[in-house]
Amino acid sequence: MIEALKEHLAKKEVLSQSPHWKECGLVFTTDIGTPISPRNLIRLFKDKIEKAGLPDIRFHDLRHGMASLLLEKNVHPKIVSELLGHSSVNLTLNTYSHIINPLNRVAADTMDDVVGHK
Repeated sequence: MIEALKEHLAKKEVLSQSPHWKECGLVFTTDIGTPISPRNLIRLFKDKIEKAGLPDIRFHDLRHGMASLLLEKNVHPKIVSELLGHSSVNLTLNTYSHIINPLNRVAADTMDDVVGHK
């Protein structure tokens, strides 16, 4: 990911030398430095996932997938909530309860290990 971002920034540096460049302070822009329109972003996203042979998903599913993976890896829900920009951790806990509830089994199994009941 770091290498891909470095390559992207190097390309952006070259593009920004153009007299047509309009700096907007964003990392990901059009080839002339303006913000990418949501419609074009979705079109590009759909094209990339198709070329990669991935299933057709909505762009917003990336957000949900990231949150689910972090919670499955035991990242504290408060941190996930802050990353998502949720107004409260309760919103995150309610939205992702289908991920968190199975983790209760992990907690119970861990407690069994700690007290020696396995």
